[in-house]
Amino acid sequence: MKTLSFLFLFCLIASCASFEDPVEVISYDGSKLENLNMEEAAIRVVGTVHNNTWLPIKIKPSTLEVYVDGKKWGDLYSDEKIRLKSNKNNELNTLVHVKFEDGLMAKLFIYRFKESAQLQLRGKVKTGLLFIPIKLPVNYTKTFSPKNLNLNLDKP
Repeated sequence: MKTLSFLFLFCLIASCASFEDPVEVISYDGSKLENLNMEEAAIRVVGTVHNNTWLPIKIKPSTLEVYVDGKKWGDLYSDEKIRLKSNKNNELNTLVHVKFEDGLMAKLFIYRFKESAQLQLRGKVKTGLLFIPIKLPVNYTKTFSPKNLNLNLDKP
């Protein structure tokens, strides 16, 4: 009976905690393009994130939509589970895939000479806190310069 009441009290306290900003990006150390073709790209992302909760978080395979200047370019997904230790900075080194929409080459040629573009990631990330599944909304926006991407589209 004591175990059951302790479990109930623990669930009550955990459900009252605020999960508005459970994970904070501390640094983005870059990314490396590992594979690229007309349908999909594989990108290794390296950085540091901080888990603001007092419990470890598991980020499960999820899918986000990728938009550039408000137009959908494709879907970003991860196949790996990521474990974040509680109240610590965690090194992130994961492989993500971007599945492109049709007409990628035309979009790349349009953005090739632009000074800036706005990248937006939208969707929900599946996470787990102990045994409780949680879907966290993501709406991340970043402005970047497409001229600096150096995609070498001129060369055969």
